[in-house]
Formats: sequence, structure tokens, C-alpha cells
Amino acid sequence: MVEAGGRRMLLTSDIEAEDEQEILTRYAGKLAADVLLVPHHGSRTSSTPEFIAAVDAKEAVIPVGYRNRFGHPKVEILGRYETTATRIWRNDRDGAISVRLASDAIEIEAWRQKHPRYWYSAGSQN
Repeated sequence: MVEAGGRRMLLTSDIEAEDEQEILTRYAGKLAADVLLVPHHGSRTSSTPEFIAAVDAKEAVIPVGYRNRFGHPKVEILGRYETTATRIWRNDRDGAISVRLASDAIEIEAWRQKHPRYWYSAGSQN
């Protein structure tokens, strides 16, 4: 857990359901966070409904590579976050993601939104 300015982000790395259960048991009632680094790239072996509910993050960041060979994040896992998180950020879609926790706000920026490819320019013509 990283905390700054009264805001919290839970960094989970490659934990799976068994690890999530251990964390739920060990830190019961202390997991609420504003931002969650989605466990294990959004695989089927993680992101249990109980864990997602305990963290209750409004921002979910999925660390996943473009066209990864495992097909992460899995559709059913995305569905779990779509019902709880306000925004879902994905490295494969959004590029590098920067998170800033501050007392007045949480600032999240995606590289591809801030630096769109030239062919997405509003002034380009076909």
C-alpha cells in the first residue's frame, strides 16, 4: 500500500486468489484504496469479487502488454472491475500510466492520451 496526501494505492504485483485471501484475512478492514494495480494482469486466477469489494478502488490500473500471449485481461475479470471502478486504465491501450496521489485529487495520465499518434490529429485528412 502506498499512501500520499491522504490517498491510497494498492500495488498487488502477480498475486493470485490464494494470496488475495491471505491479504483479506491478515488486513481485514484495512484494504480500502483509491487506486488498485489489478492483480496478475487481470488473469482468471486473481481479482476475486471479495478482494475487489474490500479494496473498493474507483481507479483500476491493469498492467498488461499489447497482444500478450495469455489474453490478459480476461473478459470476465474486466466485467468485475467495470461494475466497481469509475475508470479502468490499461497499458496495452493507454501506454505508460502515471499516478499522482495528492490531498486535493488523484491525477492519472496515460501517455497515449497526452501524446496521441500523429495520425489521430484532428487536422489530418484522408
